[in-house]
Amino acid sequence: MSKELKEKIALLNDEEKYQEIVDIVLATKEKDRDFEIISEWGRAENNLGNYEKALEILFSVEEEGKEDSLWNYRVGYAYSGLENFEKAADYFEKSKNLDPDYAWTYFELGWNLQRIEKNEEALDALKKAVELDPENTFALAEIGDIYEKLDNYEDALEYFKKAEEFGRDDYWIITHIGWCLNQLDKDEEALEYYMKALVGEEDNIWLLSQIGVTLGAVKKYEEGIEYLKKAEELGRNDIWLNSELGWQLARMEKHEEAVDYFKKAEKLGRSDTWLYNQLGWNLGVLDKYEEELDYLYKSKKISEEDDVWLESEIGWTLRNMSKPEEALEYLNKAKELGRDDAWIYLEMGLSLGDLGKNEEALIELKKAEENGDESIRLYSTIAWNLGQLNKNEEALKYLEKVEKLGRNDIWLYSEMGWNLDAVGKTEEGEKYLQKAIEMGRNDSWIYSEIGYSLSRNQKVEEGIEYYLKAKELGRNDVWLNSEIAWSYDVIGKYEEALPYLETTEKLGRDDVWLNCEFAICLGRTGKSEEAIARLFKAQELGREDDWLYSEIAYNYGRLDRAEEALIYLDKAEKLGRDDIWLYSEIGWNLGTLEKYEEGLKYFEKVIEMGRNDEWIHSQVGWTLAKLGRNEEAAENFKKAVELNPYDSWIEYNLGRVLRKCGKFVEAMEHIRKSAEIGGYEGWTDLELAWNYAEIDEKEIAKEHLENVEKYLDINSDAVKEDYNTVKSLINAMPIMFS
Repeated sequence: MSKELKEKIALLNDEEKYQEIVDIVLATKEKDRDFEIISEWGRAENNLGNYEKALEILFSVEEEGKEDSLWNYRVGYAYSGLENFEKAADYFEKSKNLDPDYAWTYFELGWNLQRIEKNEEALDALKKAVELDPENTFALAEIGDIYEKLDNYEDALEYFKKAEEFGRDDYWIITHIGWCLNQLDKDEEALEYYMKALVGEEDNIWLLSQIGVTLGAVKKYEEGIEYLKKAEELGRNDIWLNSELGWQLARMEKHEEAVDYFKKAEKLGRSDTWLYNQLGWNLGVLDKYEEELDYLYKSKKISEEDDVWLESEIGWTLRNMSKPEEALEYLNKAKELGRDDAWIYLEMGLSLGDLGKNEEALIELKKAEENGDESIRLYSTIAWNLGQLNKNEEALKYLEKVEKLGRNDIWLYSEMGWNLDAVGKTEEGEKYLQKAIEMGRNDSWIYSEIGYSLSRNQKVEEGIEYYLKAKELGRNDVWLNSEIAWSYDVIGKYEEALPYLETTEKLGRDDVWLNCEFAICLGRTGKSEEAIARLFKAQELGREDDWLYSEIAYNYGRLDRAEEALIYLDKAEKLGRDDIWLYSEIGWNLGTLEKYEEGLKYFEKVIEMGRNDEWIHSQVGWTLAKLGRNEEAAENFKKAVELNPYDSWIEYNLGRVLRKCGKFVEAMEHIRKSAEIGGYEGWTDLELAWNYAEIDEKEIAKEHLENVEKYLDINSDAVKEDYNTVKSLINAMPIMFS
């Protein structure tokens, strides 16, 4: 080939006008086509992509070419173009042996060796190319590519960046740098490269996907999802994209949407533990525990080895499904597999607490605390379990910690109130319970508990209002009905208490307390026979104390069965009762039996013990009157009047004894006062008639005596004798009685 033709072909190669080279060769007479020109022809066909043709041309001069470096290079290039990488590598090997100083031969050799996975040999060849040509960006990039495929991202990145330094700034090199940075967890830097690559590649699905996943890696989920969804809009709908979208949506707590994408990945054929775990976890967050459990069991079935997380999650799910016993099986398995952290001990504690094993629960919960958990949830759970064990003081300490940590919700205020009530701090407890109501709690429990607080804080009537509200909201159990009855008893509304006691009994309560409470209310409403029956039933159920005997005595007394009353009062005294009430009752019952002297001794004993009310002074007055000691009787009745000037019976009896003392005018003052107060109609007229008769006021005496007949049966034993006495006094006067 002439020097002129050689220069022309070289120029055309530089200008990439390969077809013109072919045309020049074909225009050359066949006899004038020497080895050199035919070799250039083969090269041109290679550059045109006509590899079969190139081989045909090159092999036509094989004998001359097989010891020629360029000929072997061009044959290797043709085989490479035909993806026969092994043969290509053989010819490049020959070429480099014939010319060991040509960098591109080493590059091509390395490139083809990589395609047949002879990576170490490929690296040797490519590194030789770089040694011969340090700025060969293709060789540098190819070395980076091999290291990348070998997961040696540090070295890969080094070579990619060298290629970049020497001017390689194309999409391929930039995205590979980004990829390596991803694998090295240098996601912020990777993102810069991907964004650089995006210029002009705005609709590149792979690049959009990679930007999306990298944004997710740096926790910019909202932006990440935006890029991933753009890839989706451009047509990507594969397992990877749907899985990644699900994962990032879950991080943004968009669990419903996350589940939708995970299920798309499942429909597309993904069926591994990662997907099932993700589906399970997100469904759990959505409280869809049944469905969650299905996926977790699927994951467990296909899992090749025991998975601590999976065992833990199944346990968590079963606990949330109110299956604490089953939950504990899985949680214990997680512990056996080596889990030894605060989470596992908290879950164990929660499950044991749900089973009512509060002591065991506290052991696990304290371990969680030892493992560094100082969370609101842990302290709340410890407090709850302590409360269940009636360790309310300890519970309150943990609840105070919870409050300091910032919890200020209905649960906390309810628990605080309940525990404060339990330790007798009902006033403080009520404040917390009221806070719970202010925050929106509106159920029977909260109203019951406030009712309890108020009733124990001497606000019984207010307490009843809350109890009744709890009843309106549907609570109708033994405790509530017992509390309402007890509260009515405390404020003396015994009739109102009785229906609630009856309801309590119908609901199954039949113990000492109920029968005693029945007895109190029945006794105070005049149903002493029924009261006594209840007290004897309480005795059968095991109560045997001075209170019981006192109540039996009280009711016998109200039935005018004083002898039986005294028997039980004696029993109460023998059991140690030694108080004002007991001796007052004994004195009263002795008076009923007309044992006035004995009765008076007990009344005097009561006064010595400090009783100083209208009842005791009126009883002493009445007893002294029965003993004919009217002056003393009058003094005691006067003391009673001073203490209660509005008692008709006391005024009436004071008037009677004053009359017997001959103090008629003074007597009439008190009888009139009794008449004004009311309750002794007829009797007051009889006394006034008597006094007027004694002071010679016959007309007035006559008028009052006539009134007696309007109110009383004058022939009755109680009236007849006094009535006739007064009538005789009037008849003994000068004025005739009509």
